[in-house]
Amino acid sequence: MSSKTMRTLVQTAYGEPSKVLQIVTVPTPTIDDSSDKLLVRVRAVSINPLDYMVIRGQLKVAWTDPMPAVVGHDVSGVVVKAGRKTGFKEGDEVYGFMSLNAQGSASDYCVIYSRNCALKPKSLSHEEAACLPMVGETAIQALRHHKGPKGTAFIPAGLGGVGSIALQLAKSYAGFQRTITTVSTAKVDLVKQHIKDVDEVIDYKKVDPATAIPAGSCDFVLDQFGKPAQYVRYMRKPSGSGAQDKPSIISIAAPPSAQKAQQAWERPTSWPLATMLNLLDWWTRLWIPGWIHYDSFGALQSSSDLKIIADLVDQGKVRPVVDKVFPLDQAIEAIALAELKPAGKVVIRISE
Repeated sequence: MSSKTMRTLVQTAYGEPSKVLQIVTVPTPTIDDSSDKLLVRVRAVSINPLDYMVIRGQLKVAWTDPMPAVVGHDVSGVVVKAGRKTGFKEGDEVYGFMSLNAQGSASDYCVIYSRNCALKPKSLSHEEAACLPMVGETAIQALRHHKGPKGTAFIPAGLGGVGSIALQLAKSYAGFQRTITTVSTAKVDLVKQHIKDVDEVIDYKKVDPATAIPAGSCDFVLDQFGKPAQYVRYMRKPSGSGAQDKPSIISIAAPPSAQKAQQAWERPTSWPLATMLNLLDWWTRLWIPGWIHYDSFGALQSSSDLKIIADLVDQGKVRPVVDKVFPLDQAIEAIALAELKPAGKVVIRISE
């Protein structure tokens, strides 16, 4: 049974998190019995770059939200009430990725569409499970974009949110034979500790990856920095012209086409924004040879992907990397740490 009021983290304007975030008490949301939604008692949420980018107003060119706006996308918790169309029941432990136009997981309770969540991995705590939805779905969908050879996957930022999961999924899910990553000096031992089957860890502070990775040796690269053309030199030239022969550069940071942006954001784009996105996508592709499969995308919420990830977790093939857990009343400190890109995810514990 939920209480009539709850705590929630809201932003009052766009700007510096310490100045625009506050915890307020609001009425607890409700759902209709016949809906496809869940009312979830939130146990934990994790912080993604999307969260602080929205707070700072860095995505205002794409959309704006009326203020005050609720905060948070990843969630792990317990179902308090389930609509009849959801397939879930009261007491189910679930984890999910809230829609970009219906966020607000950093609260005692949240309402989430059943299509955006799945049963939580049994082997994880809520704090650990909350780290997975957005980055896990991004990683698995990026790997799925690749149809070519499965020799070597180069996944930079091996202790980043997406990088750490993609690095684990590359062999266990996608079937690559070899993996390479890059991290800073302080994270070299940590990535080997958390991801034991990575084949090569390059300290980019000491070694230029362009000299450490032979030209033409990679079949897949995950671009997380919005500069996909810089990876062309690493790609192995195909033996044929079919999709199954091409190496892939898949970007989660370069601007996607307007169509893919609308799918990920679940909202229409204005004509000027759509034109700009398509032009940027065209310009990016101009610098990537046709023998390389290139794409950029935003992750789509998918309960089926969350089920796959949960199964891999419970099989011991994937494990989130947690840097630190904060209580809700230290949410500003948590976001400040997340912006420093620590060695793992930053989590806010909402309740025990």
